[in-house]
This record gives sequence, structure tokens and C-alpha cells, in this order.
Amino acid sequence: MTMTKTTTPLTLNETAEFLRQRDGFLILTHRRPDGDTVGSAAALCRLLRWLGKTAWMQANEELTEKYRFLYDGLLAPAEFQPETVLAVDVADENLLPQSAQSWRGKIDLCVDHHPSNAGYADRILLDARCAAVGELIWQLALLLEMPADLAFCQGVYTAVATDTGCFRYANTAAQTHRAAAYCMEQGLDCEAINQIFFETKTRARFQAERLLFERLRFSAEGKIAAALLTQGEIQAIGAGPDDLDNLAALPRQIEGTRCAVVLIQTGENQFKASVRTDGGLDASALCARFGGGGHSRAAGCALEGAGEDCLAHITAAAQEALGYV
Repeated sequence: MTMTKTTTPLTLNETAEFLRQRDGFLILTHRRPDGDTVGSAAALCRLLRWLGKTAWMQANEELTEKYRFLYDGLLAPAEFQPETVLAVDVADENLLPQSAQSWRGKIDLCVDHHPSNAGYADRILLDARCAAVGELIWQLALLLEMPADLAFCQGVYTAVATDTGCFRYANTAAQTHRAAAYCMEQGLDCEAINQIFFETKTRARFQAERLLFERLRFSAEGKIAAALLTQGEIQAIGAGPDDLDNLAALPRQIEGTRCAVVLIQTGENQFKASVRTDGGLDASALCARFGGGGHSRAAGCALEGAGEDCLAHITAAAQEALGYV
């Protein structure tokens, strides 16, 4: 973790005590929110309310439809003035959505699992061994002796399931399964959540996958698979953000492929790059070269310029990392 200010690392016990002592919580999520940031934030919000605290989640204008159910009853009213601001699964202040920009430099505690965390909050609870921040929220609930709560479990399970690809990715550990098992033991309908995130695809998603494989190009003796999807192509198939989620995981599954790079155009000369690797190539280190970050096997960054140039630059960096120069 690279500190950019004086950030105090906290243990689980110290974090629990901090939450006990504070009140008036506002919980922030990151841009292009995924199941971990939203699920963990929702679970933490419900934990704080069980403690008798006032707690709300900050609106996120980039929230997609499939995660909206997690915000039920938790969205902060416009007039709410927090005493304590928390960030969940947010590795850098630059990843805050527009709706949370006013809280830059004012975040009291960050709960995270990204080893690349920029150290921007006053305090941080960070455990890079956790597959998802949801594991940390679950541990806090156990420490604070929170009784069974299905809405809490819904958030935790969404967090751990989505950040592990339904427990298929290499980041899945025994503790990840324990967190999921806890949710099941409380009576959570995990099958219903799995259906939402892993068993249902829109027609536009199938079209996006078709387009991706049509645009794939290989280099480094087939070890790198890369593709560029333009705004025009995305609009032509009617794909939204949910339909484009985690596309980079698909070409990484091709036999012999060690690194997949997918660029999606988000604006004029603006691209979002998603990188997935087999772990032998550090995806986070690769994306850090372009101002991004993430995890060793899954990371991302934003690029500016002509699309083909952007794809060439990040592909060349991947080739260099694999010893092809």
C-alpha cells in the first residue's frame, strides 16, 4: 500500500471500536460499482443500523439495475449531513463517482482489500488476503456479535460471490467459503442471487460476447488476447454497462491465454481497459503503469487517445511483462 497522506492502519478490533464510538455514517462506493462495493456497503450500513447508528449509503449515479435492490431503504436523503464518512472497496479517491467527489480528503475510514490502495483515508482496515471486502464486513459482524439478518447476508453473499466469479477464481479461499456458508446457514436464498448474477444473460450480453470474440487478436504466441470495442459497435447491439461487465474474463479462458485485455470506448478518445491474467503476470502492476490498479489477476485502468494506439500500448506492456520485447 502506497501512502499519500498520514493514514492509520486499523485492526478488526480497532475498527469495531471506531464504529461503536462514531455515528452519522455515510458510506461511499466506487465508480462503475460492482457487487463487492455495493454489497459490502449495504451490509456495513445494516450492521451500523443494528448498532443503533444513523447510517446511509451515498447515491452512485453509475449504479446499474442489477445491483439496485441492495440500496433498498439505504439511500441517503439529500439533506443528510454525515458526521463520519466511510469508503468501501475504493482503492483510490480518483475512483469515487461524481456524486461523492465532495468527500475527497474528508474520508474517515476506508475498508478495502486492494493491495494498491492509495492510503487516502484517515484510517484504513485493509486485508489483501480477502477475496472481497464482504469478508471483512462479515468478520466485523461476528466480532460485534450481530444476530442473524437476511438483508445483511444478502449484501455479504453478493460481495463474495461476485468478486470470486461464484467461487471459481483463484482468489477464493477457505474463509470466502466460510462467509458464504454463514449466509446460507442464516437461511439466505443464495440460489436466487446466483441466478441474478451468474445464470441470466440478456440478448445484448450474448451479442457483446459475440462481438468480443470477433474482435479478438492474439500475440505473444497466443499468450495475450486483446480486443477493442467502440461506442458505435456497443450502441449497435444495444448493450448497457451490465451487458459489458467482466467481458475480459472470457478470453482469459481460452487455452494457452495468460493475459486478456479488453478496451471499451466510453467517450471520444476515452477507453476503459480491463485486464485478466493467470497470476503469472501481475494485472495490477500492468494497469498501474497507466494510472490504474486492482488485483494480481484482475485490474483495470482508463486510457486516452486513439483506440488502436491505446490497445497497442497496453498490449505492448503485457508483451514486455511476459518477456516478449
